[in-house]
Amino acid sequence: MYYTASFSQLPVAAVVALAIFAGLAAPGASAEIVSPTGIRMVPVRAGSFEMGMTNENDLKLHHRYSTYQREIHDYLEKPSFPVQLTHNFFLGATEVTRGQFGKFVAATGYQTDAERAKGAWVFHPDQTGLERFSLTEGRSWREPGFPQTDDHPVTCVSWRDAMAFCAWLGKEENAVYRLPTEAEWEFACRAGTTSPYCSGDDPDGMLAYGNAADAALYAQHPDDVTRQRSKGLRPEEGDGHVYTSPVGSFKPNAWGLYDMHGNVWEWCSDKYSDRIYTETLDLARERGSRNQPAVTVDPQGPSDTPHHKHGDWRSLRGGSWYVTPFQCRSTVRAFAEAADAFSYNGFRVLREVKN
Repeated sequence: MYYTASFSQLPVAAVVALAIFAGLAAPGASAEIVSPTGIRMVPVRAGSFEMGMTNENDLKLHHRYSTYQREIHDYLEKPSFPVQLTHNFFLGATEVTRGQFGKFVAATGYQTDAERAKGAWVFHPDQTGLERFSLTEGRSWREPGFPQTDDHPVTCVSWRDAMAFCAWLGKEENAVYRLPTEAEWEFACRAGTTSPYCSGDDPDGMLAYGNAADAALYAQHPDDVTRQRSKGLRPEEGDGHVYTSPVGSFKPNAWGLYDMHGNVWEWCSDKYSDRIYTETLDLARERGSRNQPAVTVDPQGPSDTPHHKHGDWRSLRGGSWYVTPFQCRSTVRAFAEAADAFSYNGFRVLREVKN
């Protein structure tokens, strides 16, 4: 069921949004709206969940494919803690596409950070080690170093570029658009599940739901698909996408959201902290007890961290075309400087709803 609303008429849009949420019996039911700019938005109802890697999932990840950087992932994704989101919202059904970002640029004349500075961090298969991705002048969302169409997710956009897009979109539609928080993103990615993937526990099963490093990438760049193998490398087992795939090419999760696993890492609004989960749980235990920590309501991330003495570090979620399923799990966290742009990162937008 589709709803098309003119968000320049706020009262009408508000009525439509309220009607949609009033008719949903569970978070993430199937009704959606299509914005005047053509972005499909899926409703997500407020709810509660356990954020981060649980001890149960920690045990499930002890298999022969899960040795790479294990200590780092444990450190960043644990401990888990209970979260309550109190506001309904709409989330982009897909990542923002090149075509959609192009409309923003055409309307405003905006230049991305990569275009104004020394380029973007892009893939160089002829290099080794850390030089595999390096800052390259002339690379930007227009030319990320591999072929794309307007239906592919926009890449080589910084956190600041994504925020500028949200501000423009909000002004165009007389609504509040922004990046999701890490909590909102993970809640939507999980879509009611408690497993490492929206598809369950099996890393192989995730590949039906997202574009991750597999036989397609291996066929052209075998050295880049040697970590966290959880899928065979025969040609017939690839998804046909060496780099990014058109948005919506894979199965959606139970709430109708596409590419929450893989394709491109997605910017979140939060400042990044590698200690935020431990600090949040400590505070929750102070308000509750050790065995029954209090619920953390609408977490926004830290107000400041030691990282920010050296730059504006922001969180990324979801994994990308360059990493294998282990690094595309619902709880995996990454980060980058807010002005930096990479050929493996993009974003999706959140539209606020007045409850």
